[in-house]
Amino acid sequence: MTTYTLKSASITVGGGLTKTSKMPTLSYSIPAKECKQGSILRKIANSVCSTCYAQKGNYVRYKAISLAQYKRLHSINQPFWTKAMIHLISKSKATRESELFRWHDSGDLQNFEHLRKIISIAKATPNILHWLPTKEKALIERLKSSEVPKNLIIRLSGSFIDQEKPPMTKFNTSTVTTNKDLATCRSFENNGKCGDCRKCWDSTVSNVVYLKH
Repeated sequence: MTTYTLKSASITVGGGLTKTSKMPTLSYSIPAKECKQGSILRKIANSVCSTCYAQKGNYVRYKAISLAQYKRLHSINQPFWTKAMIHLISKSKATRESELFRWHDSGDLQNFEHLRKIISIAKATPNILHWLPTKEKALIERLKSSEVPKNLIIRLSGSFIDQEKPPMTKFNTSTVTTNKDLATCRSFENNGKCGDCRKCWDSTVSNVVYLKH
């Protein structure tokens, strides 16, 4: 039986959790270049991925960030990844204090097994609200609603800027707009930070509208 410290768990998951300036908690970052649907949308004009924030700024400015993202990506297939993630999320000060966690501030689901592991992690950390934004509709639609724990908020992300919310899904959604008046995420009024807002983690908010970066 493997017993983890924060340090050993961080090594197991390829370098630990990540901290972004916007959010009040930690997240997990893998390479946006390895997104499945994102790699297709990236080549299409007016798609949200054509101007992906995770492929500019510090994400690409520093080689160490890219190397760490690939280490995390490869660690997902390791046998102890799930257990190590449970330890990190449940024991890290930022997640314990905020009671929040965000999956993939960069990157997306790689396959159905990856999704299954995230569900297992959420079930094992019931005091933490997990937010999983994704464009992998085919993967999440394979799930039965009963399989998803109440503390895991899956949001299907719209593919195109100024598009209406994605149709025909049993999950929460998010979209991107160029109109400030339509944006329900008001982080642009708060120096780009969430502040006290928790809409993304709130299952009663069916669709969150972000202002285009």
